[in-house]
Amino acid sequence: MAEYGLDLQQKNKKHKKRNVISVIAFLCFAILLGTVSMLLLWRSYNYDFSNMFKNQEESTTSPPITTQKSDVSYSGKYTFLLAVTNSDSTKTLYINLINVDLNEKVIRIVPVDASVKDEKTGYNCANLLIKNGISETRDFLSSYYGVNINKYVLLDENGYKSFFRAMGDITIKLSTDVKYDTEDMFLELYRGENTLTPDKTYKYMKYICESTKGIERSELNAEIAVAAFNSFYTKERFNSADNTFSVIVNYCETDISIVDFINAKDELEYLLPETSKETMKVFVSDNLKIDTAEETTDEKK
Repeated sequence: MAEYGLDLQQKNKKHKKRNVISVIAFLCFAILLGTVSMLLLWRSYNYDFSNMFKNQEESTTSPPITTQKSDVSYSGKYTFLLAVTNSDSTKTLYINLINVDLNEKVIRIVPVDASVKDEKTGYNCANLLIKNGISETRDFLSSYYGVNINKYVLLDENGYKSFFRAMGDITIKLSTDVKYDTEDMFLELYRGENTLTPDKTYKYMKYICESTKGIERSELNAEIAVAAFNSFYTKERFNSADNTFSVIVNYCETDISIVDFINAKDELEYLLPETSKETMKVFVSDNLKIDTAEETTDEKK
């Protein structure tokens, strides 16, 4: 058969050689894979063989080190101007200041007496808002209270109604019964706790503005603001705060932008009660001017 160029022995040798090479290549690959796996395992133990033989329970039961929300604290005071006018912006209904104190985790709603006079223009606060606008009103109140008013929110009656329709009911406690019946409106509430629908909230605000004046009007409306904070400023609502802000910002005139809101979200969340058993620290107060005077004196020292 060799005469015809056929050498079976030679072919068998070549076949055997290929098998040996394949086996050697496989063994090299297995060794290389094992080495890489060993190095990765060693790396996971910080290249320390002693770590590889620790008790498994020790590595799984140690709690991860995390920063709790309660470990983070914020400081500073910020004041916002809230003003409400009638539907055609020809009359000021009421003005409140909202003072956010991160040091004490407190929100103070400060009633403003709209009859306070601006000596520079000769207008009282209510007329100043209508005649010269929200910016000059903010400047005057900043000077009057000796505090920097950071931002403002201006609502007319329609915006007021739209805001509460977007946000929902509030619960308010009244010291007396309310029965108000006119050609335009009927409202009946009772002493004690009352749950107000958005329409009833608007009617109650209108009742206050039509039956009271001066500081009393602002104080009663400040109580509505307190009730709104207690009803709307919750952990559940805060999860969708961005969407809520993008809706309600359309109902008012304000210099608070979405960027301002996002930048302040950590501080806003910091004010929320830690548990469901805690309540929001928000109340009506008239001590904004006193607090500011004390701070100014301390700064001069």
